[in-house]
Amino acid sequence: MVRLAKFTEDSIINASIEVAARCGVAAVSMSAIAGKAGAPIGSVYHRFESRGAILARAWLQVKADFRHAVARHWSDGNTWAAVAAFLQWCREKPLYAKFLLQCEDCPVFNEPLSAELNAELEAEQDALDQCFRQCLAHTQSGSADSGEAEAILRFMLFASPIAMVKPYLLQDLDIPARIEQVLRASHDAVTAAHSGNPLL
Repeated sequence: MVRLAKFTEDSIINASIEVAARCGVAAVSMSAIAGKAGAPIGSVYHRFESRGAILARAWLQVKADFRHAVARHWSDGNTWAAVAAFLQWCREKPLYAKFLLQCEDCPVFNEPLSAELNAELEAEQDALDQCFRQCLAHTQSGSADSGEAEAILRFMLFASPIAMVKPYLLQDLDIPARIEQVLRASHDAVTAAHSGNPLL
């Protein structure tokens, strides 16, 4: 009978996500990951060459999940569906959401990564950027000021929703249902204000 590995790469990556989400990215270390996973530190080093490699894999996992759950709506130009999907994602995967909120664009790895990992990180970011560009193309009128249109879209998709959910996520509280109403009102107000002008 084949003996299954007790500590898998996935369990180690998930442990790093939880450490980062709860304690901050700076707290992610090989010993902290091992402790959270309940694994000997040797098992962690056996599967990953460094803390940076684990953190990069964790970041890729979270960003890809966000892209499939949320950013796919950007590509269709459906801004409210994207905001609603973001709220659902935060509720269903609060650790992922907290990890994402820990970093602006990417964690600070504090060490060189392999060429393969760097390429995967760039490819994932490019895929996310492409979703945003498609959303901007859908929502921007032909005569729009591109800088203003992008700023408005970023407010609608990122700044406003993040500002509403962040206090609840950081305190491990449930995101109340009324947040949808507030964000929908904000979304519709921005949409109405810019109808036929820079955006929507």
